[in-house]
Amino acid sequence: MKRFLLPITFLLACISTIAQTIKIDSTLNSPNYIVGAAGVAPNTTKFHVSEAIYTNSEIGTNNFTSAGSAIQEVSFFVFTVGSPTNISNFKLYMKNVSSATQAFTSGTYLANRPTYTLVYDGVLNANPVNGMISVTLQTPFVRNAGDNLQILVERTDGISYPGFAFYCTQGNSSNRALNTARRYNSTSTLSANPTLTASGFRPSIQFKHTYDLDAKVSNIINPSVSCFNSNQTIKVSLSNQGLNTLPAGTVTVNLKVAGSNSYVGNVSNSSPILPGENELINFTGVNLNNPGQNFDTASVVYSSDQNALNDVAFSTISTSSILTSYPISEDFESTIPTSFPNTEIVAGNLNLWSVQTGDYTSYSTLSPRSTGNSYYIFDCYSGSASNGFTSRLFSKCITLPTPASLNSVVSTLSFYMSHDNEAGANNDSLFVCVSTDRGATWTRIAGYQRYDATFATPDWTNKLVDISAYNGQTIQIGFEGVSDYGNVIGLDDINISYLGTVPVTMLSFDAVRAGKSNNLIWTTTNEINSSKFEIERSTNGINYVSIGSINAIGNGASKQSYRFMDANPSKGNNYYRIKSIDLDNSYKLSVVRNVKNLGFVEMMINPNPVVSTMNISLEAEVTEKATILITDLSGRKVYIGTTNVIAGSNNIPVNVNNLNKGIYLVTLRLSGETLIKKITKL
Repeated sequence: MKRFLLPITFLLACISTIAQTIKIDSTLNSPNYIVGAAGVAPNTTKFHVSEAIYTNSEIGTNNFTSAGSAIQEVSFFVFTVGSPTNISNFKLYMKNVSSATQAFTSGTYLANRPTYTLVYDGVLNANPVNGMISVTLQTPFVRNAGDNLQILVERTDGISYPGFAFYCTQGNSSNRALNTARRYNSTSTLSANPTLTASGFRPSIQFKHTYDLDAKVSNIINPSVSCFNSNQTIKVSLSNQGLNTLPAGTVTVNLKVAGSNSYVGNVSNSSPILPGENELINFTGVNLNNPGQNFDTASVVYSSDQNALNDVAFSTISTSSILTSYPISEDFESTIPTSFPNTEIVAGNLNLWSVQTGDYTSYSTLSPRSTGNSYYIFDCYSGSASNGFTSRLFSKCITLPTPASLNSVVSTLSFYMSHDNEAGANNDSLFVCVSTDRGATWTRIAGYQRYDATFATPDWTNKLVDISAYNGQTIQIGFEGVSDYGNVIGLDDINISYLGTVPVTMLSFDAVRAGKSNNLIWTTTNEINSSKFEIERSTNGINYVSIGSINAIGNGASKQSYRFMDANPSKGNNYYRIKSIDLDNSYKLSVVRNVKNLGFVEMMINPNPVVSTMNISLEAEVTEKATILITDLSGRKVYIGTTNVIAGSNNIPVNVNNLNKGIYLVTLRLSGETLIKKITKL
């Protein structure tokens, strides 16, 4: 598994203050909480103790605060199951602590154990159900409203349990740098009052209280955001959280919509709902046609309900306006994106789209385009084990122009996306999709991979998609990111426009650095009466000069490909554009492509894997000082040093003989660039 301990992957679950089941979890992996450290017998530990703190804000001030709502069940999230699975001499303690108590220091614990309440003493059956290992408390625990909750886990059977690993969270929801846990794993018994080592990682956990009769509004399911022109259906998930069946017709759900549109309705459950199951309650005929924000409130009416705290749920849905003025542009510099404001999950359980301001550093650094400082990222890197997860970023409604005759209007979608050559085995992808039915269905019309071997560092390329097939229709355009758990994909500067018939349609234009040169690659179609392509370069993005030309291949609608090498780019930023010149000397300019020629060309590390000494080789353009940093996959610094690099070839030896076996990240920092490579220490 990869990168479980990186801080960027910290994701606490959404905590609801109207529920009797509270999860405090993330997708980080930690070396074996609950039963001891993982290993191969006889080197596994035989005794374990750990303490952890969970905050009032994470649990909810009013949850589990009375005898009728006390914590009855505690579950831990297992990552890997070892053997044996029946763990004896397992004890779980709880106590209320001040909300100011949020972190531990290393120290002994036995003197403080009498301040805890023993809530479970027995066997832990470590056969997981739905990824969780649960115990029903022998003594239900009542929280003090406003206090934090501290737990203590002991295992004293003197048996090793190789192979177990449990999920954990890092810090807490307000500060992930805190040492919210401390633990002891050893072959020695606990009678010597052992020292617990403070840690930033505590067990992922679930607290639960189950009522006899409990109806809950679990979720409000709205239609996908669009410019609605007919009545819609809103679905409410009615869940049975109790121990007894909810008879048919006994629970009524009320739905109220306010805001730009209004609606009031009530529907009862049509069939019995068994414990742990749910029924989707359909509210049909909801008018959402007026553009703007709508606010949903769903509530339960059930005379026998024993838990009123989970009877109400809220949601919002936007009704899209229709964009008709061109060009339609989105640079993501506004607080709320103006043309592409919507995201939704398509597959998986994480929405991996978010607005990024400034540099994003993962394997290496993706910087904003020179046109601004914000852009969207599809974050395959941080979404733990997100292989196959798909999220869609999509637009408001757009009405494309109606052509007077066939091919008289060419409608285009252009945008910039990032490529890199990191995580090469991970085929993260970006697809352009279109909906013609108000977001009910989507069709993919173009697709691109993130990985590109020609990109030494993450950088941007321009893409162009012909959407003329949808002329005269009202559509929505989406970008579907598909994660293979690799690196991030950047998306920026979306532009939708239309033109009259032009001599050349440019399908794509990329410019990438290749050593000390820059390669320009473009593809065209519809070369009608075309003459040549003139390549222009600028160092400031304003004043351009011609650096060469290539004759057009000829007339026709077939796809053509061209390549030009700039063997002597200027140091710094190089802006490129292609001038498509017709036989009558009319011309059209392409989008602008920027390549940075700064710092060094490439960094290589040999040998890799390495035993004792590795050599960092690079071809630098300037003489300056470099910083070398080596970190493990948890982000912990294990080596830092500086060296002078000269303009030209450099070979820098680094002794790593003192590093433990494993995988590390080597970061080389110069004034203009940062490059990261992965090494394996044998």
